[in-house]
Amino acid sequence: MKAFGYEQNGGPEVFKEFQVPIPEISANQLLIKTHAFNLNNFERAQRAGEFKPTDHRIIPGRDVAGTVDQVGTDVTGFKIGDRVAAHGHHAYAEFAVGEDTNTVKIPDNVSFAQAAGIVTPGLAAYKGLHLFANIKKDQTIVVKGASGGVGSIAAQVALSLGAHVIGVGAARNKDYVNSLGVKQYVAYDEQDPAEVLADKADVVLDAALNGNGAESDVAIVKNGGVIATVGGGEPATNKDVSFKHIHPTQEISDRAALKALLELMAENKLTIKIGYQLPFTLEGVIQGHQLLESRHDGRVVISTD
Repeated sequence: MKAFGYEQNGGPEVFKEFQVPIPEISANQLLIKTHAFNLNNFERAQRAGEFKPTDHRIIPGRDVAGTVDQVGTDVTGFKIGDRVAAHGHHAYAEFAVGEDTNTVKIPDNVSFAQAAGIVTPGLAAYKGLHLFANIKKDQTIVVKGASGGVGSIAAQVALSLGAHVIGVGAARNKDYVNSLGVKQYVAYDEQDPAEVLADKADVVLDAALNGNGAESDVAIVKNGGVIATVGGGEPATNKDVSFKHIHPTQEISDRAALKALLELMAENKLTIKIGYQLPFTLEGVIQGHQLLESRHDGRVVISTD
């Protein structure tokens, strides 16, 4: 099968096209014929060598959508030909592997590109809200980075739960965030969110890249509130604040989270912005990673369709 990967770190140009064997699946796995896969910042950083030097061939990718080609002997509820999305393995390829714990069926009115694009940002947003922030109906939640992949999903999921959502981001993104149903938006390049929203939030969900602005989070949250963040800092404060660092976890399973997200998409209560749908070619993958290198608007998805 055709797969896209690299054998050394560097820029997007290190990607090559390989011919590799179709994966063999174990009893709890499914073989997925790829129709779309989503590109994430983690894969950009991995390719660039920001974690550790690469000393072997890597076929990256976790976010895949396609059709079931094979079903493991212990897997139930799926049949060959089902449209599925998975937080799988080695998705930059014609076939990828999902497991029964991270694969779900795609509703008929959700496209492969949409399903692939929701996986990683959706899991972070859904688990961030339900597990780390433990958000409740009628609470006020401030979502920082509300126009981004994680933030835009978190805002919409919070609205579906009956929360009052305030978005924070750049002025250029105000109309987009408002279009998601968020009625109040604070542009950090026009106003200081820490002043405008002081002591306003029961929950601050900081989905801004690298979790920038932890001191602002503290100013915005109420005494006794929660800050759930993709960042790692905990600034000193006299407030009674619970800091929760959003990280991968199976306390809520990937399957449960993805199923809930795709149901919201099918009900038109959740959308994602696919900024770039590129061809399933080496050139498409290289172009996609070039987009990841700088500011881009929306998800970057590689598609066979």
